[in-house]
Amino acid sequence: MRIEDEIQQKDFKDDHRRMVVNLLFTNNWLNQQFIPFFKQFGLTLQQHNVLSIVRGQQPKPVCFGEVQERMVDRNSNVTRLVDKLIEKGYVTRDICQANRRMIELRLTSKGTDLMNQIDEQMPAFFQRFHNLTQDEAVLVSKLLDKLRG
Repeated sequence: MRIEDEIQQKDFKDDHRRMVVNLLFTNNWLNQQFIPFFKQFGLTLQQHNVLSIVRGQQPKPVCFGEVQERMVDRNSNVTRLVDKLIEKGYVTRDICQANRRMIELRLTSKGTDLMNQIDEQMPAFFQRFHNLTQDEAVLVSKLLDKLRG
């Protein structure tokens, strides 16, 4: 559906404004798709992002600051997210022995099991985005990369 129809706006002052509104609207739409998917696992999108970053470093720990730098939503409160994940038993937090000012995070076996469950359901979830061809998906990604400079 066209963005004009979605937000019931007749037209835009120019194509660049239309694009920005469309990106903002689509970002919100995507978030609304992901929220219920991760909710079934007792997670938020941001918590899953932290778990993915930590898992990506296995078997090595990942430093707290690196998680913050690599987050998709960089406005997330990483301390609060990590605290929730520790409370749920999905990650551990330890002081780095080499540099006591650094905090290291590791995925627990419970966290690994959860991520494996999510991985099993991801392909079916992502099917809803296959209304674009592979070439179109590549083009959209390239255009978004170009937009960010």
